[in-house]
Amino acid sequence: MTFVKFNPNKTTLLERGAEAPNEELQKSYNESTYAWQPGMQLPCGTPNKLRITKSSLGNYGWCPYSYKMNHIYKLKQEENEDMVRGTNVHNIVEYFWDAVRDVKDDAVELLEKGEKRQARNLLYSVIPSPPQPYLLGEEEVINQWFEWQWNRFVITEGIDWLATGNEVSAHAMLDVEVDGEVYPIHLRGFIDTIFSDGDGGSILMELKTGKWTNRKAKSMREEMQFYKLMLEEGGYVKYLPITHWAWEFPRGWANGGTKAEWELEDTSVRKTSYAPKTVMNNIKKLVKAHITDSFEPTPKTWRAKNGEQGSNCHYCSYMDICPAWSADELEE
Repeated sequence: MTFVKFNPNKTTLLERGAEAPNEELQKSYNESTYAWQPGMQLPCGTPNKLRITKSSLGNYGWCPYSYKMNHIYKLKQEENEDMVRGTNVHNIVEYFWDAVRDVKDDAVELLEKGEKRQARNLLYSVIPSPPQPYLLGEEEVINQWFEWQWNRFVITEGIDWLATGNEVSAHAMLDVEVDGEVYPIHLRGFIDTIFSDGDGGSILMELKTGKWTNRKAKSMREEMQFYKLMLEEGGYVKYLPITHWAWEFPRGWANGGTKAEWELEDTSVRKTSYAPKTVMNNIKKLVKAHITDSFEPTPKTWRAKNGEQGSNCHYCSYMDICPAWSADELEE
């Protein structure tokens, strides 16, 4: 299948504020690698450090063997529909928050005059169209996402509506203790959008183009905590404190429901309190895996409502070389 890929950000000339790391963070990033091993040094004699991103940490939690193939050996993953859909939608959202600054005040003026339809149309006009029609339902996802932004615009009357951070590139340095030894690591990541909470703090927002299930709440909190940790340890003062985080799943529920999922959580409440410890424990597990060179496959199975059993491994690009699967099983 030939995928339609569209990235309007290649031509945008709008500035979104300096997010470049300071000299110390940039130096730390240059000294980091996914293929880190204890004792590894740069040619100049400076010790290397492990680079960890939200994606690499999640990949390790999903399957250590997949992590090794993807991040250490850098074996290319097969591109699929979910990847392309997600990239296309994120590109549009990134472009929107840059470009909408030019029309936001005019939209507020129209709203104040009671001309809601014109205000909505003006904001929507910022969304660019691809040279060819989308093939993977991107337009439906974008439209649902826009409805949320439009509702926010009406409720807030445009106050604190714009993103204060757009596709924020962040770095942080961290020292992690594993079995009595301290290891420096480098955290790296991109945060979809950041908004003001209206009271001096910030809200981290993540857009997902997959389907929602309640089981994803835990992993979403851990992802948001990773970003929060990165901004705090990296000294991104302009976004601190992080008082809330939120996620949006415009495609609806995996059980067949069409109602889109949108969740906002206070970072200080009890149901989010476990996340900092969990994320640090996950980071330590990944560091220890590199120390011991232990990346065994962890096949996961599930049973559908009709009783049929399946495996998440069938979605993995490395299944045909994975030691957990024999040649006979792959042929079935």
